[in-house]
Amino acid sequence: MVTKQSVATILIVDDQPSNVLLVHEIVRDLGEVLFANSGPQALQMVQRVVPDLILMDIEMPGMDGLAVCEAIKADPLLADVAVIFITSHHDDSNQIAALNLGGVDFLTKPLNLPVARARIETHLSLRRKSRLLDEVQRDLRDIVHNLPAFISQWDEQCRNVFSNDLEGRWFDISAEKMPGLALADVIGDINFATVAPYLKALLEGFNPSFDIAFIRANGQFLHGQVSFVRREQDGQFCGFLMLMTDVTARKQAELALHDEKERIRITLNSIGDAVIATDDQGIVTFLNPIAEEMTGWLGSEAIGLSIELVMPLREGIDGHVLQNPIRIALKERRIVGMALNCTLIRRDGMPFEVEDSAAPIRDHNGKITGTIIVFHDVSEARAMAVKMTHLANHDALTNLPNRMLLRDRTEQALATAKRESGRVALAVLDLDHFKTINDSIGHTVGDHLLQQIAIRLKSNLREIDTISRQGGDEFVILSPRIDELEIISTLADRLLKAVAEPFFVDGNRFDLSASIGISIFPDDSDDMESLYRHADGAMFRAKQEGRNRVRFFSAEIEDVLKAHLTMTRQIRAGLEDHEFEVHYQPKLDVRKKIVVGVEALVRWRNQDGQLVSPAYFIPAAEQTGLIIPLGKFVLKQACLDGKKWHQMGYSLRIAVNVSVVQMMEGAFIATLREIVDETQIDPRFIEIEITESILAGDATKAQTILEAIREVGATVAIDDFGTGYSSLTYLKSFPVDVLKIDQSFVRDMMVDRSDAGIVEAIVQMAKSLSLRLVAEGVETRDQADTLLGLGCDIMQGYLFARPMPASQIDEFLTKNND
Repeated sequence: MVTKQSVATILIVDDQPSNVLLVHEIVRDLGEVLFANSGPQALQMVQRVVPDLILMDIEMPGMDGLAVCEAIKADPLLADVAVIFITSHHDDSNQIAALNLGGVDFLTKPLNLPVARARIETHLSLRRKSRLLDEVQRDLRDIVHNLPAFISQWDEQCRNVFSNDLEGRWFDISAEKMPGLALADVIGDINFATVAPYLKALLEGFNPSFDIAFIRANGQFLHGQVSFVRREQDGQFCGFLMLMTDVTARKQAELALHDEKERIRITLNSIGDAVIATDDQGIVTFLNPIAEEMTGWLGSEAIGLSIELVMPLREGIDGHVLQNPIRIALKERRIVGMALNCTLIRRDGMPFEVEDSAAPIRDHNGKITGTIIVFHDVSEARAMAVKMTHLANHDALTNLPNRMLLRDRTEQALATAKRESGRVALAVLDLDHFKTINDSIGHTVGDHLLQQIAIRLKSNLREIDTISRQGGDEFVILSPRIDELEIISTLADRLLKAVAEPFFVDGNRFDLSASIGISIFPDDSDDMESLYRHADGAMFRAKQEGRNRVRFFSAEIEDVLKAHLTMTRQIRAGLEDHEFEVHYQPKLDVRKKIVVGVEALVRWRNQDGQLVSPAYFIPAAEQTGLIIPLGKFVLKQACLDGKKWHQMGYSLRIAVNVSVVQMMEGAFIATLREIVDETQIDPRFIEIEITESILAGDATKAQTILEAIREVGATVAIDDFGTGYSSLTYLKSFPVDVLKIDQSFVRDMMVDRSDAGIVEAIVQMAKSLSLRLVAEGVETRDQADTLLGLGCDIMQGYLFARPMPASQIDEFLTKNND
């Protein structure tokens, strides 16, 4: 349905064409004119187009004008259409009836055309103004009801007259239900108590505005901005308007901003760095407590002063004034780091080495509004860096240059010698038997000795020489500019004498000696690695020749070193290629004439099929650590073979030699457990043979290891017993099960009364301590008979059997034990 046209629409309703023409003449230029010649037709037309004015005859056949008017007025969409009746009768009753039905005027026939036109124009004008007023009222109503605000009118008793809250979104009361309610009932007693002072101001003639936090029915806060507008009639208070806007979002933003400012303030006051803020002219606006402490200025004193006065900076080396980074940040509009070696002079004159940066602060338009500088005291950090640099290049115990610094100085000395065709000497000094001091007296005393030795050695060197501790008890001396070999020879002799002078620690005297090896550039070597290797080889030769001496490198020493390296490579390859075998030497109970055990002995069958003597490869394996995988192989193979013999019915003890390197390696016990679990051998038949040298080292560690062997279930035998020292102490202190009399005593016991006495003493000692005995190296019947006479029943040696492969042991057992 069309409800609004650009020009007035006039509907003429009359059943007489002549009347229609006449009326048309009157209104043709007043708007769009429509015609209907009956009441029903008129009703159909007004459903399609709502006219602004209907000119309708009362007397019409079928449905008269009054009935048409009544039907039109009954339709809410047509009720405000203006209807002017035209009639030829002057009956007041018709006029009254027409007016009662909603007619706005009458025109009587015959029509007075000017009067009729004037009256029609008047009604059209009223119609236009009424429509404009309706539109204004509708727009105003839409605005009021859709404003994001609560608008209400209240009478002098604070009772509601009007509210724009159609849906009750503000106080859960719709505009329809609010009229007549008291303000306290609408907003709640708590909120009413809050606004009461402002209502009092309203009565006193004011229009107060205020912010308030309303408590909603659901308990949430609604932050509102409220205005009361006083209404008067005849100068008397008659009520007021209440306007309220929801400023919750703004209030929350303000609170969030406040919280953020507080968080930033607490953060700035809590961080470990100093923070100073300035305006865009470099005038201080803020200092945090650390900045106050470092500058010596309180915030209340510093605010308003220039940054240079509060934070004067100097160059750390020559002390000249430095430009504050804030000035550069303001000028160049960028983040600026402080200069190196920057020193802050505190208000009392105390200097602080500082570092960090300054940055400009920009507003939302990008305009610089100030700066902030963050800095911290790096005095300790820089001192620590210097200290760490020193520690990185020096030995922590002796404060001598370490390997890294020695390498750097050696390379410089070699470069200089190459340019000047000069000589450089490198000496390796190793203390003799120093490990014994650490093992017997303790590392604390050993460390004190090393510190004294370092001081004494350094005092006997030239200014251009460098002495370095490489670890343990080894020192390396670099001597550049050796014009004559006598210089380094004399220097080395002086160092030996310095070490030989007595040392005292905690009142105890220590007499030491050292071995020195020397290599010369370019005579012996052309780079640092070979220079050190050759000097180390010469030192090794000095120890071999009796210690406490100096030896220079020679080609013979180099050959020995190369042979050692070759052996190491061959052993490693032999392990990878499974060239090692385990042979066994039987142990017999000579009195019962049965085999009671075997000793596992490693053999190496090289690629030519020849057996290599253990004396050739065992020392090299121990020195390189290859004894660990080699020893694990022997232990596992011996357990596998032992398990097989046990399953054949022979209760043999399987003895396996374990070196010092294996024993002191942290994983030995775990390896033993792993092999026992894997081979499923009864651990009671495993006998771990150790030498007395293991017990002479770290006694606490040895005790722990031996007890762990016992926990696994195996037994412990001391091999070569009697060749070491403090044997009685070991037997008393350590968990030992078996003593093996060394073959050197057995070999000469028949011709040397001392050896015979030693053997007899060992046998008696073992009996008194309830230890089992095994005699090694028995080669003659006389030796066997004598040992039997002394009470030693278990023997091994060439008299009974040589070491043999496992397959031959099978035959040997069948022959001797069946």
